Amino acid sequence: MRIVVNLWSNREGEIKKFLESYYDKEVMIDNDVTKWIYAYSNPLEAVDIISAVVDNNDKYKIAVCIQADEGELHPVTSENHNDVVKGLFQLFYNPTAEPTHA
Repeated sequence: MRIVVNLWSNREGEIKKFLESYYDKEVMIDNDVTKWIYAYSNPLEAVDIISAVVDNNDKYKIAVCIQADEGELHPVTSENHNDVVKGLFQLFYNPTAEPTHA
């Protein structure tokens, strides 16, 4: 299963500024990008960027939604953020699984 993270903003350059701050490096997207989508094959990796958007909603005017596989889009807000993250961990975290080594 994968989690798709969708970011939207009506402000030109907002997503680019956020992503450059998040990744702490230049991001090669145009300044006029108002929609960004990334599919995480490891759903728990999506938690960090989801949390960063919600935690920085005072600095960046960006909406975030998640989608499990081809399912419906679910908005993530400051009001439901904790429940969304908790749900992702309940669905995808398996503490008894054997670690894999690359």
